[in-house]
Amino acid sequence: MEAKQPPDGGTSQEATHYQLLQQQPIEIMQTLFSPEEFKGFLRGNIIKYVLRYGHKDDCLKEAEKIAQYAQWLAMAERAETIKP
Repeated sequence: MEAKQPPDGGTSQEATHYQLLQQQPIEIMQTLFSPEEFKGFLRGNIIKYVLRYGHKDDCLKEAEKIAQYAQWLAMAERAETIKP
């Protein structure tokens, strides 16, 4: 089953079903995972979106996802808390 995408082409964290939550999944993962596990998760998602670039979703949408995960990875490297 494919997750619904926001109509404006934004990131999945902006999707309506995520807005109903008090905490976003990325915030929960950052809390539950060790710093190394969390950075590994972020790196894995960057790899996933780079490899499927141009094959699944619109290229701009995929590029935005790559950029979002890269931004979060940089924040994790600086030991910053992600607040989407």
